[in-house]
Amino acid sequence: MTAATRACGKCQEYTALREKAKQEGDYDRAGDYEALRRRHPSHAQPNETARWGLPE
Repeated sequence: MTAATRACGKCQEYTALREKAKQEGDYDRAGDYEALRRRHPSHAQPNETARWGLPE
């Protein structure tokens, strides 16, 4: 994670939910939260998502 990502509340929320799911042993749900975090808009280029290029 970059400094901008760490400062983003939504990224932090998805990361915390992912970690909670992992602690509970629910790796499917943890993967879902990771996918949501990766699809969240990129902080380097606000109009593109970090990985998938989906609109904001």
